[in-house]
Parts: sequence; C-alpha cells; structure tokens
Amino acid sequence: MLWFLRDYPLAAVVLRAATLAFQSIVIGGLVFCSVILRTTSLEGAFRAKARRLIRGASVGLIVTQLVYVSLDSAMLMGTSSLHLADLLTANYVLAGALAVVTAVALLWSLHRAAISSSLNWFWFAVPLLVASVWTSHAASRLDDRAWLIVLTGIHQLATALWIGSLPYIWMFAGLGQDPSESQAARVDTLRRYSKLALSSAVALVLAGIGMAYFYVGSWDAVDGTAYGVVLTAKCILLVGLLVVGAGNFFSIRKFPKSMQPAFLRICHATEAEIGIGFTIILAAASLTSQPPAVDQVQDRLTTQEIVARMSPRWPRLTTPSISAMPPVQPMAQAIRNYDPTEDTASSTNNPTEQAWSEYNHHWAGIVVLLAGICALLARSRKFLWARNWPLVFLGLAIFLFFRADPEAWPLGPRGFWQSFYNPEDLEHRLYVLLILSFVAFEWGVQTGRILSRKAALVFPAVCALGGALLLTHSHSLGDVKDELLAQMTHTAIAICAVFAGWARWLQLRQQGRSGRIAAWIWPVCLILIGMILLDYREA
Repeated sequence: MLWFLRDYPLAAVVLRAATLAFQSIVIGGLVFCSVILRTTSLEGAFRAKARRLIRGASVGLIVTQLVYVSLDSAMLMGTSSLHLADLLTANYVLAGALAVVTAVALLWSLHRAAISSSLNWFWFAVPLLVASVWTSHAASRLDDRAWLIVLTGIHQLATALWIGSLPYIWMFAGLGQDPSESQAARVDTLRRYSKLALSSAVALVLAGIGMAYFYVGSWDAVDGTAYGVVLTAKCILLVGLLVVGAGNFFSIRKFPKSMQPAFLRICHATEAEIGIGFTIILAAASLTSQPPAVDQVQDRLTTQEIVARMSPRWPRLTTPSISAMPPVQPMAQAIRNYDPTEDTASSTNNPTEQAWSEYNHHWAGIVVLLAGICALLARSRKFLWARNWPLVFLGLAIFLFFRADPEAWPLGPRGFWQSFYNPEDLEHRLYVLLILSFVAFEWGVQTGRILSRKAALVFPAVCALGGALLLTHSHSLGDVKDELLAQMTHTAIAICAVFAGWARWLQLRQQGRSGRIAAWIWPVCLILIGMILLDYREA
C-alpha cells in the first residue's frame, strides 16, 4: 500500500479537490434553494432534484473526509513512530470530524424537513467553511494568519456561491415549460442568481489577488516556482470561465420574447461553466500540495533558464535501444525494498531515460498536430477525407501502450497487472483507455456512422477530463528545476485540452455565433498541444 502511495500528493490533491467540490455543491445548493429561488409552478419538481443533489454531495463529502483522514493517518503512522492516539488531536483529524458531523447533521435535517426560503439553512455552511480553511495554507502560516484566514474563507465562499450553484442553475434552466407558469418568475430567479454570481466572481478575484500577494510575494516567483505555475494555470482557466459566464450573464439580462430556447441556451452554456469551474477547483486543490511561492527562495527558475529550455529545437525522432535502458527491479522486489523515507532525488533519470521520454513526447506531438490540422481541414467540404482525423489518435493509443513505460510489459520485466501498482504507469494506462474511448465514438460521429447526440459528447468529455487529470500529473526527474520545467509543459497542455474539450462541447450544444466560434477554437487547441509536445525536453 505504501508503495502505491509513494505518490501520495496525487491522492491528496484528488481528495482535496473532491472535498472542495462537494462542499461547494452543498453550500451552493443551500443558498440557491433558500435565498435565490422564488415560488413558481415548477418549484416542487426543482426542489426535489436539488434536495437529492445536496444529499448526494453531503454523502460524498462524508466519504471523502473519512478516506482522506484514514490515508493521511496511515501514511503518518507508516513513515514515523506516531500512533493513532497521537493523531486524534491533529488539525486534519479535527477538521475532518467537523465536516463529517456537519454533513451528517445536514442529512438528518433534510430527512426531517424540506429546504425552505430561510437563512437558517445557510448556517450549515459555516462549519463546512471552517473545516476547509482549517486545513489550508492560511491556518498554518505564522505571519499574516488572520488576514489569510479571512481571505481564504471569502475565496471559498465565493467559489461555492458561484461555481457550486451552477449545477442548480443547470437543473432549473433545463426544466420543461409549464403552460400555466409565468415565465417571468423563472427569469426573475435567474436574474437574482446572475447578480449573486457577479458579486461572487468579484469577491473571488479580489480575495484571490490578496492571497496571491501574501503567498507569491514577487513577480519572479510566478514563473519560477511550482506554486506560481499552478496559480497561473488557475488564472487562465478562470479567464475562460469568466468569458463563458459573461455570455450567460448577458443572455439572462436580455431575455428574448421566445423564452424557452433562451433557457436551453443558458442550460447548455452552463454545462461548460460547470466543467471549467470544477477544473479550477482541481487546480486550487493542487495549490494546497505546493509550498507557497514566497517560502521557496531556493531553486527558483530564472527567465534565462526558462527561455533556454523552451527555445524551439528539432524534435528527437530516433529512439534509444531498450537494452541501453538502466536495469529495472521486478515489481515484487521493488515493493519489498521500498523505503518511504528515501529521498526521491536518488531516482534522477539518466540521459538514456530522458531521451526515451523525449522521443515518446515528440512522436505524440506529431500525432496530435496532424489530428488538429485534419480537424481544421474537415470544416471545409473540399477535404471530406479529413473527417477521419480521430483515427490518427488510434496510433497514439497503441504507441503509448507499448512505449510509455519501458519498465513494464511488454518491454520491461514488470508484468501487465503488476504495472498498475505504479501510480505513473496507472495514469498512462488510463490515458490509453480514454483515447480509445473517444476514438471509437468521435470517428463514428465525424463520418456519420453514429447519429446519437450523447455519443458526440464523448470526445469533448474525454478531452476535458484528460486535461483535468494532466493538471495532477508529474514526472520524478530528481532535479527540482527539471521537474518544474516539465510541469510547465504539462500544465500548458492541460489548459489547451480543457479548453478544446469544452469548446467542442459548446459547438455541439450551442447554435448561432457562439457555436461557430467554438468550432474554430478546439482544433486550434489540438494544434497547440502538438506544438508544445514537439518542443518537450527533460534536459
């Protein structure tokens, strides 16, 4: 178990992201149902759906907190002389207990009474926010702790009120039309939410700027530290979310006479808002696994080092021999010999391993670049053959399956099933499955063999999910600066993949100008991913 969790930061990021997501959905739902919602003929049907979502998010929060506390405790006891009794007063245990007790109390209250238009329901949000802030960077700071706790609380509350409420707006806008209902009442509800979302977005940005002032400290820390790189990614994704949200905001403020199509447009655009919004929450969770940039005064990247690594060079198109790779321990032996206290710097890649990785990335870049160009050409009737562009990714899936992990089957001594014990190998296997899934569906959609609208959404969903997963991906290169430079490349690819996925989603779901603009964005994002991969280097 400890062997698998040697990449524990990945598990911590996923669990932290799940905690923030479930917390936001719970708080957003409570506020939407008790403050924003007004009486309409569809109120009963909506409240039933909203109640189920709040219950599900509460259960998810309970499970996530129990798993997080259990894994964290197992890691601490397995890597130190601490016992369970020593951990019962730790902050993460107390915060987890507070979140679980609050979620259980909320479930009990939902069982006894329906959510009404009362601010009393909002008080459940207070202990949830306290528990979340309790385990944040703010609570562990020695300097400016009070300011940071306040800013973190505002930031997380604004996230819940804006992003956490989006699933409820999606359900509300997507409700079928009732002939006896006044559409003006539904519009008023959406307009009340739009005011809340705008205020929350402003509060989120201002609080984020304040937190960045304390946590980053200087401009050279923005691109010179891992914290700064993730924060930059979060800001870029936030800009994309603001663009989509602004479209919804103006649609709500200027409703046409034919309201039902407008409701559908808002519903479809909100789907992209939800996807990008919860990807931002994942990026925010990644920040908690990084030390604040202001504390990392050593091993910062300089502008010259970044320019030197990112300067275009001819890609590596020849592969090292598998026999030249360093010997690899069989999985069973590696697990037996694993020392969780060992410094990971001892696992620095040698030049042959670096060349192997660069070769893989560069050929993957050629494939993605070709796919993006063909997808762009497919928009013209002169290049009907280009509609087969998804098949290009089939070659990428086969390539990754055989070459991504030279220490695993079929090239290395570790068997196929044994390789799943290694978190990095497991991620690569998951990427292969994701690629195969969207190739099967998207090729059928592009060539007209599959007419299902739901099948058409597989590619954008997989693309956006793959980009979100890539935000958590890291390479153990041994050197802090090399790892950060590789992370910059992966983060740029992740951002492009997220935007490509949701742009394709909007193209399929939206009509008119917004759909036409989105149709050009995602092929360009694929081309950018290919170009970034072609310039990937590890030394």
